[in-house]
Amino acid sequence: MFEVRRLRLLRELAAHGTVAAAAEACALTPSAVSQQLSLLEREARTPLFVRDGRRLLLTEAAKVLVAHTEIILAQLERARAEVSALENRVQGTVRLAAFPSAASALAAPAIAACQAYHPDLNVELIEEEPAQSLVDLRMRRTDVALVYEYNLLPRLPQSGVELEAVIQEPLLLALPRGHTRGETEGAYTMEALREERWIAPRRDDSLRTVLERVCASAGFDPRLDYTSDDYSVVLALVQAGLGVSLVPRLVVEQLSADVTLRPVENLRLTRTVSIAKRAGSAADPVINALVLGLRRAARQG
Repeated sequence: MFEVRRLRLLRELAAHGTVAAAAEACALTPSAVSQQLSLLEREARTPLFVRDGRRLLLTEAAKVLVAHTEIILAQLERARAEVSALENRVQGTVRLAAFPSAASALAAPAIAACQAYHPDLNVELIEEEPAQSLVDLRMRRTDVALVYEYNLLPRLPQSGVELEAVIQEPLLLALPRGHTRGETEGAYTMEALREERWIAPRRDDSLRTVLERVCASAGFDPRLDYTSDDYSVVLALVQAGLGVSLVPRLVVEQLSADVTLRPVENLRLTRTVSIAKRAGSAADPVINALVLGLRRAARQG
């Protein structure tokens, strides 16, 4: 008989690649994870891992177990949700993870609506970037997450979670007022911006990678003079004429900044914002109430 806790660790190892990364995701020590995986291998009575330097490569038997683990965990989640639905009441605590711009644009009105419709429901808000949000969601540290992904990058890992896209927004160039160099019929060519100073996010590696790829497609590396994770700072720097940036439209709509916004010519750049929940959890009335609130906020935004 396999223990579910150990199967969950195996899934995280498959998702993260190393024992250290899986341990960090699970809030355990690497030695504790290694010990539990060794016990799982003993339960399986067949090799599950092949060591390759610091990495543990999964054998075919381990990959079979990971595939079944996804089914098992989703079925357990479905059972929990259906038991909760029998009460036919929306009460208790639900934990929502959201990145900063979605926290203000979507989470805030959704939480307010939940409190109005369901006074016995408490929504806890945790500010997190998508990668960590999905880890915490899979590990049951949160219940719902708002995440984003860019069309130029690989899709977010979806093992154990269900994604529902609610917003698709463009990425726009933010330029100082009066900036016209490179403008053609309302759009800007990246080639004309090669000498500009760029303002980039510090911790949003995804957006930074998109910026670097877009500049590389125009034949140059961006000169990154300023970095900040606060978009009000980014737009203030642009407004002051200290550089240009690439920003999601949702961010700009929330902030008052006197800047010019233009698309990149001949290049479709988008960010998709999605609601993420654990596979099998849809029937849970508490989770469903929050998801409905987030959908309404996205439609009204």
